[in-house]
Amino acid sequence: MAKSRRQLVLLMLGAMITVGLVSTAVFAASPKRPNQPSGAWQDDFAANQVDTKRWVIAAGRAPGYIPNYHVGYYQENHVSVGGGYLTMLLTQENGPVDNGYGVISRGALIYTKNTYGYGTYEWRMRMSSTATSPLGEGYPTLGSVSAGFIYVNNSQTEIDFEFSGTDLDTLYMANWLNPDPSRAPTEDDEKYSFVQPFDSTSVFRTYKFVWQKRKISYYVDSVLKAVHTPNVPTAPAYFMINHWGTDSPNWGGAATVGTPRYFYVDRVSYTPLP
Repeated sequence: MAKSRRQLVLLMLGAMITVGLVSTAVFAASPKRPNQPSGAWQDDFAANQVDTKRWVIAAGRAPGYIPNYHVGYYQENHVSVGGGYLTMLLTQENGPVDNGYGVISRGALIYTKNTYGYGTYEWRMRMSSTATSPLGEGYPTLGSVSAGFIYVNNSQTEIDFEFSGTDLDTLYMANWLNPDPSRAPTEDDEKYSFVQPFDSTSVFRTYKFVWQKRKISYYVDSVLKAVHTPNVPTAPAYFMINHWGTDSPNWGGAATVGTPRYFYVDRVSYTPLP
């Protein structure tokens, strides 16, 4: 299971680089002089719309592309805010893919306009399920990936909390340090661990990592779950939240066509190291 996950992530990263991930090309490279605010912040999504002073709502290609078989998109209209929650919708349908007929996934991504460095990153979220309201009943399905993470420049820095539709009772925690962002990251650039059994889809949980020089500590609901010391990145990165579709026997799983899924986020925050 873990080996398949690693292999599929690497393949998908290659596809991202080939086709471009979002229209703003934020994943292609970091700005030469990114704005790196020094202060702490929190967003509890109390307004009725995304705070566009802080966030970009992505539009464009998403991961998981398989020629003639599956294509994914991020769509702005799949992002909404209401009742104090951010909602990210994922839908999947059959349709034309390149020269074939396959699955089209339509998901969502938001990311900060600024990059951030060492510090504490936190998300309170309920990952991908069929629940049509933040506190409603629902169940997870195949064909989805939801995550709170940071990322820049071909995984020069990447640190993740991830849920995969193939592993419904598993939480993945991973970090990447790609020393040469001009190429795709390799398996040697990653360190990951997982918690199992774990329920990330029926309730809200608080996911937090503390990123320090040479160490990343991962917490869920204030309980330490893992400490990673290999492949700890150093470059400031964008704070991100995404929900995207897959049609694969491995990472994310086969598509669940015709079943909308929802990813809810209650609040997020960043606190720089003292």
